[in-house]
Amino acid sequence: MDQCSNCQSYDMERVHRKFYQRLWVRRISVCHQCGNIQKTFKYAFLGKTNSTENL
Repeated sequence: MDQCSNCQSYDMERVHRKFYQRLWVRRISVCHQCGNIQKTFKYAFLGKTNSTENL
């Protein structure tokens, strides 16, 4: 179970990735509490393992 890095809520839902994102992104989750998007990348050289973007 994922936890939001912004508000620490467990109310997360996985979102389907677009075709080109499947090469680089392992998982995209959206928090229902604060609307935070959390991406987990497959490869370490892309930077941080979790990057957050607010809607």
